Amino acid sequence: MARSEVLNVYINEISPRANWVFKLIFEDILGLELHLTDDRHVLTSSGNPAVNYSNTHIDGIPSVTPAGLLSEEGIKKQELRITDFEGLPVFFQTEGGDLPFDPFSMAFYLVSRYEEYLPFNPDKHGRFPYTESLAYKEGFLNIPVVNHLAGLLKKILLTYYPDLKFPEGKYSFLPTVDVDIAFAHLGKGFIRTYGAMAKLMLKGQFKEIRSRIRTMRGKAQDPFDNFDFLTEVFIKHDLKPVFFILAGDPGPFDRNLSLRNKKFMTLIRELDYKADLGVHPSYRSGENPQRVKTEMDRINGVSRKNVTKSRQHFVRLKFPDTYNNLIGYGIKEDYSMGYAAACGFRASIATPFRFYDIKEEKETGLLVYPFAFMDTTLSDYMGLSPVHYPEAVKPFIREVMNCKGTLCGIWHNYAMADDEEKHQAFLEIIKLAAGT
Repeated sequence: MARSEVLNVYINEISPRANWVFKLIFEDILGLELHLTDDRHVLTSSGNPAVNYSNTHIDGIPSVTPAGLLSEEGIKKQELRITDFEGLPVFFQTEGGDLPFDPFSMAFYLVSRYEEYLPFNPDKHGRFPYTESLAYKEGFLNIPVVNHLAGLLKKILLTYYPDLKFPEGKYSFLPTVDVDIAFAHLGKGFIRTYGAMAKLMLKGQFKEIRSRIRTMRGKAQDPFDNFDFLTEVFIKHDLKPVFFILAGDPGPFDRNLSLRNKKFMTLIRELDYKADLGVHPSYRSGENPQRVKTEMDRINGVSRKNVTKSRQHFVRLKFPDTYNNLIGYGIKEDYSMGYAAACGFRASIATPFRFYDIKEEKETGLLVYPFAFMDTTLSDYMGLSPVHYPEAVKPFIREVMNCKGTLCGIWHNYAMADDEEKHQAFLEIIKLAAGT
């Protein structure tokens, strides 16, 4: 007879950190019902499978020796030594347990983004560079290490409790599109349109001028208006994408149309009918967070719905301020957890997780969806031609599929434009990721 899916975990001190990370591993990834307890007698009296997370030996129960991070408060530089365990990079080494390291301290350090609270050298946009990350320096940025740690724990549990039933994990694919610049030529207004024309004329780019005139006269499709193509592909593969709308005021890095523009308003309403919408907080909102609320209100006013999803423009994240600001404005899900300059797993996980604020030492209700790759990373940072995009992202697709995680990828309508090679690359990646 199969045992209950309830798992008891004994721990000397039930800290907020421990509560968060044990739920992440055992509930969110492995699908068990967690009962965390500081009463060791519960382990023997309940009849449920159990894990001992303490320095005390308990016969017949799988044991992990704590490294200490989960009982700490605040942030300090951690001395980390990377070793190999069954092909997996591990740290927070311990002795006396079923594993020679503490996977829960590891998971907390990686997923909470502990290292991003520490001093670092930001890039030109004020972001935490992937080159500063432990995952990059130690060569595991391309691996969702935390999902693999969960797999190791599952293997150990089954050794002790062969009848323990784990729910069947399910892989999912979530494509997303950032609408930074909705249209190349349409809706720009007299000053912006003819200012651009004058610059093109000075450069002698007469072919581009003719293309713009044809588009403005309705005789040619706007190069960035590939939304019908995108949505038709998503529908064909039974996918539910999210389109993130940049609704900030014009600036050097914020170049979208005003949401008072009728063409743009029509587009947003059409997208809202076919997909989910999210806010794409402007570049300048990084210095002035109140702008996020204004931008959300603009989208809400057009779509007649309340936006609850977000991704930072230029993926500008500052811990914990960015996420706390979003929570304050009613955002429930964020999709910014990744790097602009590199593909991979920024938080070393391929499963959505609740944001933990280390400064306040508390779990929040914000659900974070990590992304593994982005089209402009492949083109602008890696310098790949579109024909090589599918092969570049295939390892990430395989990793997430194998660990039954959630794969999130990013595309930009303007970056794809009307480029047939990029359209073909998009189709191949969607087919690979959707498993069709």
